[in-house]
Amino acid sequence: MEIRHHALLYALICKHTIEHYGKEAGEDLIRKITEEYGRQRGKRMASHSLKKGMNEFFLNGEWKGKEGENISSLSFYDDRTESVVSKCAWYDSWKEYGMEGYGSYYCRYIDKAICEGYGGNFDLELRSAIGLGDEECVFSWSGKGDPETVEKSQRKYILPFDFHCRELYECAERYLPEEVLEKIRNDFREFFNREVTVG
Repeated sequence: MEIRHHALLYALICKHTIEHYGKEAGEDLIRKITEEYGRQRGKRMASHSLKKGMNEFFLNGEWKGKEGENISSLSFYDDRTESVVSKCAWYDSWKEYGMEGYGSYYCRYIDKAICEGYGGNFDLELRSAIGLGDEECVFSWSGKGDPETVEKSQRKYILPFDFHCRELYECAERYLPEEVLEKIRNDFREFFNREVTVG
């Protein structure tokens, strides 16, 4: 699987959760599912880190897209480290399928939850996000990273998107009834002519 499968699976979870529970209750469940998924990822990233600092956080990001799918840059300051994303494959996938409104929940919750799960001595501020209608995503971590370490090192512990889709779906399973999960699976199959891999 690829980023587009992960992006659309998430959007379908949001779509059918809101359709089943209504906007207010559905949004609360979406937040819980996304935060649980993010914290799981953060905890796993931390388990692979020698030290739970910023450099290791950047090097244990767990995913890698195709060349050109995502465009971003890191800037290092005395009091913070910033990432600016000018092209996002998640947003491009949501837009292609007309699911931007559902995908925006991912932008709101995921990165903060990953940081919380990771448990480093830094915090994250999401200053803007393409998925929320901004021209670019700007992430600001409240700590000083080491550009030489980050830029000269390769990302470690990359996991395939089959794994990420399965883990996301399993988080949804813990909150949603089978009738909603079935709609998610059916729509995913209709989009991609393949099953959501679970278990």
